[in-house]
Amino acid sequence: MSNGYVRAAEPGDIEAICSLLHNKMNSRIPIDRWRRLMTYSWLADKPDFGRVVESDGAILGYCGMVYADRLVGKANQLRSERIVSMSSWYLDKSLRGKGLGRDMLVSSISDPSLTYATLTNSKKPLGIVEALGFQVLEDHRYIWRKTDRAKSGVVVIDDLQTIRERIKPTQQQLIDDMQEYALTPLLIELDRQQALLFFSIKRKDADVLWFDLMHASDYELFVSCAQALADQLLPDSPAVLAADGRFVKNPASNITSERLPVARYYVSNRVKPDEIDHLYSELQLLDLKLD
Repeated sequence: MSNGYVRAAEPGDIEAICSLLHNKMNSRIPIDRWRRLMTYSWLADKPDFGRVVESDGAILGYCGMVYADRLVGKANQLRSERIVSMSSWYLDKSLRGKGLGRDMLVSSISDPSLTYATLTNSKKPLGIVEALGFQVLEDHRYIWRKTDRAKSGVVVIDDLQTIRERIKPTQQQLIDDMQEYALTPLLIELDRQQALLFFSIKRKDADVLWFDLMHASDYELFVSCAQALADQLLPDSPAVLAADGRFVKNPASNITSERLPVARYYVSNRVKPDEIDHLYSELQLLDLKLD
């Protein structure tokens, strides 16, 4: 067997990549779901499908790259930035120790005009990730639990048609792009302000139901309403509402903070951490839980 080499993943590689990831990386994820990493619909003109390691005609390594063009910045100064969700970094055992895994990552993040984020991590490759210049995107989150407080003035709208009628076209596009995935969009209103929110609602360890914030059009409004949201949305059974720390500016002293099991990382010359959310990522495509 040759040493192998790194190249961009092409359309003809898709089935081989899915087979590699299903058979070698995680068989609990079906091939059809692995295929979503390369067939997502929100970007028609994809530069590539990530990076592969090819050896003797076989695909034996993969680093997924999910591209999305996102509007970031202040409301009156929005600009489009291409953000890449890194996913499913795997190299066959027969080729490990030759530097090919590192080479895949180096090739993946070679364009300085793009922003790269890895939202789900294993502890094992963190040394390589940090050595290649990835910085910590997030290492903690805030959580809220249901209380017995009196009802607040926060209005929560969950009817999709009503939400569409009250939001901007750019926000409607978010709903259109995310509609086939396991996300819950909500519109909150308070004192003539409103914010579009997306939550991932999944059960995690100890059978606790987590309402993880994936995106907010106004994080300040979300934070001011977070406890009221927890009181309205969370069931009486064990449940929490959670948001990454970078989304919570000037947290109140009584908010619970906890370290993430593994930090999230990013590389960018153009985008700030609080401009990187959890939409348009492997989290939706692979239906993963946010750690």
